[in-house]
Parts: sequence; C-alpha cells; structure tokens
Amino acid sequence: MKIKNIIYKSSLVLASAAMLASCSDQLDTLPDNRTTLDTPKKVAGLLVTAYPDRTPTLFNEWMSDNTDYMGPRNSLGDRGGDQYFFWQEHTEGGNDSPEQVWMFYYEGIYKANEALAAIEELGGANNESLRNSKGEALLLRAYNHFILANEFCRPYNGKTSTTDAGIYYATDIADFSAGAQQGERGNVADVYAKIAADIEAGIPLINDTYEVQKYHFNKKAAYAFATRFYLYYEKWAKAKEYADRLLGSNPAASLRDYKALQAMPLSNSDQAVKIAEAYCNVAAECNLLIQTSVSNAGMALAPWNYYKRYALTNYLSQTEVVESNNIWGTESNLIWKPFTINQGESNCAMTMKLPREVEIVNVTTGSGYLRTLNVDFTIDEALLNRAEAEIMLGQNDAACADMTIWMQNYFNTSVTLTPASVTAYFNSVPYAYDDAEKLVPSFKKHISPRFTIGAEGSEQESLLQCMLNFRRIETVHQGMRWFDIRRYNIEIPRRLIGANGKPLKNLDWLVKDDPRQTVQIPQSIREAGVAGNPTKALSSSAKLVDISQYRKPELSLVNQRPLSPGVITF
Repeated sequence: MKIKNIIYKSSLVLASAAMLASCSDQLDTLPDNRTTLDTPKKVAGLLVTAYPDRTPTLFNEWMSDNTDYMGPRNSLGDRGGDQYFFWQEHTEGGNDSPEQVWMFYYEGIYKANEALAAIEELGGANNESLRNSKGEALLLRAYNHFILANEFCRPYNGKTSTTDAGIYYATDIADFSAGAQQGERGNVADVYAKIAADIEAGIPLINDTYEVQKYHFNKKAAYAFATRFYLYYEKWAKAKEYADRLLGSNPAASLRDYKALQAMPLSNSDQAVKIAEAYCNVAAECNLLIQTSVSNAGMALAPWNYYKRYALTNYLSQTEVVESNNIWGTESNLIWKPFTINQGESNCAMTMKLPREVEIVNVTTGSGYLRTLNVDFTIDEALLNRAEAEIMLGQNDAACADMTIWMQNYFNTSVTLTPASVTAYFNSVPYAYDDAEKLVPSFKKHISPRFTIGAEGSEQESLLQCMLNFRRIETVHQGMRWFDIRRYNIEIPRRLIGANGKPLKNLDWLVKDDPRQTVQIPQSIREAGVAGNPTKALSSSAKLVDISQYRKPELSLVNQRPLSPGVITF
C-alpha cells in the first residue's frame, strides 16, 4: 500500500464513512489539477480548501489536566473517549480522531504545494495576488506540518530532537507518490528547520488581499503563528521579535472584551451558541485567525449532556483553573464567569468558546455534520507568548508588565505584578499532588522542561508558573494546554471523581518523559509504512468501558439542539 493512498485519499472521498475502507486502483494515480489553476483567482480559491476541515482540539483537551473522569458508569462517554482520556491509542474512528487529523492536514499540505507549483507555472509571484497566495501557501504548509509534528512527534528540544522521530515534510506534490521517502520520518530538528524556512519565506509575501482576512493567514495571524512556533523551537528572541511586531505599543487596546461576553444572556443551549459565536466573531480585534471544522467539540466542550464523562469539573475549575484563588485575588474577581452545571450525570464549568453549528447536507432528511469554529490565534495568547519569551530572555520586568496587562483584562483586579511579588506569591503556594495519595490539587505543578530553567522557587521558575497558569486559563477548552504539558514535561493524573464531586483516587499517571505524551501514529498510516511511536502499557486501574454501555443523545439537525433528555435549559 502506498502512503500517498492514505495521505491523499481524504480529498477524493471527503467525509465518507468508508474513507479508509480500502486502497482502490483509482488511488494509484494522484489527481493533478494544476492545468486548471491558470489564474491568480483560481490559485487563491484552491488555498481556501487547504485549511484542514478537522481539528485535534477535542482529544487534546481530554488528554490534558483540564479534564477529570466521572467514571465508566457515567453514560455520557464511550470507549473512544476513554482511550483519549487515558492516553491510549485510539481505535474507534470518527471525525475527532488522530487518523482524520493526519489525513486532512496532509491534504492541506498537498493543496498548498499544488498552489505553489501553479504559481511557478504562471511565471512566479509576479503580482500582488500571487505574492499573497505564495505567502499563504508557505504558511499553510508550515502550520500544517507544525500541528502534525506536535501531535505525532516528541516536543522539540535542543537535546534530543536530532534523533527523535519526525514526520515527512512534503515540499512538492510529487512527494505524495514517494512512498519510500514518506516512510522515512527523519527527525524533529529537521522538521522544525523546514517549518522555520517556510515561515521566513512566507511572511514577507503576505499583503492581506483577502475578502475576509481572518479566515486566512493574514499578516497579524502570521506573526502570531511565528511567535508560537519560535517558543516551541526554543528561539526566545525570535518569538519576542514577532510578538513585538504584532502587539505594537498598546496591546491592551486589542484584547478581548470579556465584559461584553459576560453581559450576554445565558439560560439555554441556543444562547450558549450565540455567546460562542460572539467569541469567534471576525469583528473582534483580538481574533486573528478563525477556522471551521467538522467536530463534536462544540457539544462536548459546551453545555450539553454530551460526552460529560470527561469534563472540566467544578472542583477542577475551583482549585486549579478560572475559579481558583490565585495571584489576582479570588473567584469574585473573575469577569467572564464560567457556566456551571451539576445535574444528573453532568458536572462541569464551561466557558462558551466553541459554537455548535450544523452543516445540513440533505435538506429532505435534515441530516448533516456537526461543526465548530475555533479561534486559532489571538492577541491575548500572543501577549502571554511574549511574556514567556521575555522570561526565558531574563527580561523579567517586561514579562510582568505583559502578564499584568493580560490579568487586568481577564479579572477585575488592581494587582500589579513584579518579579518580587510573583516570586513571593508562588513560593507561598504548595505544588500539586505532593501528598502521599497524590490527590491534593494546586494550580502550581512541578515543571521539568528539557530546556534549562532556574531551580524550583527561583524567580524564573515562579514567573513561568504564573505565565503557565494564565495561558491555561486563556486557552481552556481549546486543546492548547496539552502542548504546555508536553513542552514543560508536567506530570498529571487521571482522577476519578466521586459522587461528592471530589477526587476519589488516581486511575493513572502521566510521568515525565512518558511516551504517551505523543499521540500514536494511526494504525492505517503504520500499515502504509510509517513507523509508530513508542508505547506504554495501560494501567491496570484504567479499564476502558465496553462500547455497548454507551448511548449518545439523539440530535435534531433541524432544531440544531439535542432532543430530550439531552436538551438543557439552565
């Protein structure tokens, strides 16, 4: 079986339930549409389809410490969800699966390469439209490889990335026929060097010639991507450089208006969708790149009785995340308060970020796909990314200034952070799970990044603790916390929540350098010749539920909300 069959098949039978059922003869020849890409407008149109229509948001969130476990008897989950929660290889399929992420992100890479080839056949990027399209294609190629690398490879680090297995970096459409080459994963360091080259080549070409800029890699989104990428690449000065370009002299003026979101009514499911849509609004200056994807995340990470076996519980929110007492004060200082549910089998604290949308594909039957929107890059996250870079560069006053700007926008607080005050505060807070049973929570967790930082209790470590807390809150429900857990090598438990809403025991533990920090290469891709990742046996206490125990709520696509008993009126 040629690897091209797995990577590119999704573009031939999009959204088909039999997407991976076989490798038919028709896949032995890749479609080549370059002969029809004979105008700048057609090239730009192709790139619209190069943004992946799937997202790792849901399984990343479930794998992180933003999620507790309500137990196998809770009917609002399934075997596939348990596999994600317990960091096991996923075998159940579905739109929110690593297999779909692999296929759709590589499909986007193919289309980006197709656009780049077409631009060359048109004589090169010799006008404004083609220059912008070339820049967009390079950034898409870089971004899609970046996501794949951060799901299926170990995090970049300067110590082992020259030997850690990477992913195949496709720079030409012909690469998708080169099965032997694609089976060679190379190393993470090489992948990151190629991503950096595409970013540096792409950004100068972007001139924002889009009808709706925020659905594309516009200049600001490109800067935000570069900032995040160079943090992960441990190139702190480059991360700060791009953050400075993006944020300007007054970043506070461009941050999210949480007071406006808090003012919106929230008493039923439809209103929850409206708040999430407002969060994703293209008119919000803080939003830089917004994407849509086929996903259950808009229901699972929102106030529906759906996949609530895994949730940001009220206890977790109150002890570690948005409702905890922290350096800003108490929960009463919070501007945008989460909606809390504790009824039936649902125990969760939700902030409305991911709208539940429905794409009707058959008007007669009312059937279609659940979709969601996600804001991939924001000014708010970029501000915290700059703070991290500043901490690593020893610019601690600047980092505290940036973190203060973020904190005073998210909370009603007059606290001003300084290196001394942050250090004193975090040294007064105990580390999580230092008790004998490893159950006592704290928002302060032992961090062991593979890059060098100060000792525990040092000014630098305290500032990093503060920044990680803030970014966890800023990106909750968006899967980003998982990347920080990997990058900072944070140990986290799999806690079973009891009837009183508090942890009963730990069912499993993700230790430092645990191979389960890296998502397994999907089985179909391994069968096609790509080597898998190291594995670790399932903990004896983390038993996966029998799929027959699970029944999903019925959904009405016409009414766009769950039918009874799934519907929630708050």
